[in-house]
Amino acid sequence: MKHRNTIMICILTIAVSACGGKKSGSLEEKKGELAKLRKEINSLQERAKTLEAEIGKLDTAGAEGKLKLVEVLDIKPEVFRGFVEVQGTVDAEQSTIATAQMPGVVTRVAVAIGQQVSAGQILAEIDNSLIKQQVAQAQQQVDFLTTLYQKQKSLWEKGIGTEVQYLSAKNQKEAMEKNLAAANQQLNMSYIKSQISGTIESVDVKVGQTAAPGLPLFRVVNMSGVKVVTSVAETYVSKIHKGDLVNIHFPDLKKDKQGNITFVSRVIDPINRSFRCEARLQDATDLRPNMLAVLKVTDYEQKNAIAVPVNVIQNTGMGAELFVIENQHGNQWTARHRSVKTGRNSGDKVEILDGLKPGDRIITNGFQGLSDDQQVQIIE
Repeated sequence: MKHRNTIMICILTIAVSACGGKKSGSLEEKKGELAKLRKEINSLQERAKTLEAEIGKLDTAGAEGKLKLVEVLDIKPEVFRGFVEVQGTVDAEQSTIATAQMPGVVTRVAVAIGQQVSAGQILAEIDNSLIKQQVAQAQQQVDFLTTLYQKQKSLWEKGIGTEVQYLSAKNQKEAMEKNLAAANQQLNMSYIKSQISGTIESVDVKVGQTAAPGLPLFRVVNMSGVKVVTSVAETYVSKIHKGDLVNIHFPDLKKDKQGNITFVSRVIDPINRSFRCEARLQDATDLRPNMLAVLKVTDYEQKNAIAVPVNVIQNTGMGAELFVIENQHGNQWTARHRSVKTGRNSGDKVEILDGLKPGDRIITNGFQGLSDDQQVQIIE
């Protein structure tokens, strides 16, 4: 590689000298000059290749009489995927804030942080002594009117009494039953209950404090269903779809999880020009809401692709190149430059569109300083 760079410097020097020699002249003269210069460059390039080959043959043993050691990789077809990488956060599928339905003084807190609760379970109680008295009175009235109604009904069926007396007793009983139902409903509102099953994550109320509707008192989270939420730039709107495979990395846990995109918003946020995406996860025992996540959404997939490590690609004036080994002689192999056409990068790999085929062997370590046709030995 050092010799090639030297030759290229010479070529550039000649080019600069040739261009700077004459500052004026006709169009035909300049065309003639350019053709001559191109011919000289081609000649020097051919000479450079010849020198590299000769140096490779003469310098097979190295400074200590040993072959240069290299590591190689056998090229095999593989599934190559390209990714769109975005950041997101963990969110529970079920998470709620429990609040009071009526104002009043808290007389009892029935749960503690970390406790498991079920849907409908009482978390706290607001002073309801007066309401309980109203319920008891209403219940007493209902019992009394029910007895009157049953007696009046029995008499009416035997032809005793008037229809008005019977209907009046029935109406009074039904009206008081509605009053009792209303009192019980008001009593039920004095209890702060959990709307979902889950774990108590926060308790922000104490006995004796005043509660009011809308004031957050308890936070309940159910981590049995977890999703990762992210906002994706509008640029990728045509590349991300519902059902796409996604790899989710959690930096704090140093873990990766696999999932699929389960929701893609059809609305673009006019402020930050992004759209919302969600990916649901099943195994979430070690995750926490609002935890940072890095999503790699597969937006490109090629089966039977040829891919190589990015660091083996050498970008030169001639394009992308790498070293392959050919022509085995005992434990010796010949290192050869190979021009390749690269495609997309994905992590530490790059897709090769042209220049390699299955069965080729590329040098992944030890290619620095190699020359074309130099003899090498493989580290097994």
